[in-house]
Amino acid sequence: MINLPSSTFVGKVVPKEKFYSKCAVNTATKNLFVKYVEQIVWQNKLTAQTMAAEKGLLVNEIDVFEVKMKSFDCPRKLFEFIDQNLHHHNVFVLTYDDKAKLFVNFKEKEKDETFLESFETLWTPANEPIFNLSGSNMDEIYESIVRSAALDYVIASEAKQSKASLKDYIIQSKQNAKIKAQIEKLEKKLANEKQFNRQVEIRAEIKSLEKIFFI
Repeated sequence: MINLPSSTFVGKVVPKEKFYSKCAVNTATKNLFVKYVEQIVWQNKLTAQTMAAEKGLLVNEIDVFEVKMKSFDCPRKLFEFIDQNLHHHNVFVLTYDDKAKLFVNFKEKEKDETFLESFETLWTPANEPIFNLSGSNMDEIYESIVRSAALDYVIASEAKQSKASLKDYIIQSKQNAKIKAQIEKLEKKLANEKQFNRQVEIRAEIKSLEKIFFI
């Protein structure tokens, strides 16, 4: 399941209560812990030293947590909350009933922490490798883990023969989604518009947006 070098092993149980006491937890969030999580184990600590890799520009440490679930349900809000209150880049391996899945909040940590996208795999047999590692530095290693969960983005990027990084492709895809929504809204407006002059203006707006739509 988690096939990492022994030099990265931690194997420390993290009581759920630590999140209650150290973080500003409302009742709804606390109930998510109680309802869905059986136990959280800090399994691995990936650094340049423990991985015999070069340091990254953005990623210094990756912590791998095994989250033993009470069911196959796994609300994203819970893992986004945990991630927002931890200091490093984090990877969650969810386990239940001899099955496992990978959950990653792809983010960058500079002056401010920004979540770019959340990714998760399907449930698979727990004895199968949960992610693939590659790269010579911590940035590349982190992205390789995210790519294991971000299969749809990876396939789409490869299909378009994109040379952009996963981060760039995610940002581009989000921009595309916003532009597409604007175009669809204008097309509906155009269909209901009676005045010719206004139809011309709307068509011009649509054409302008289509020009900046990323291919």
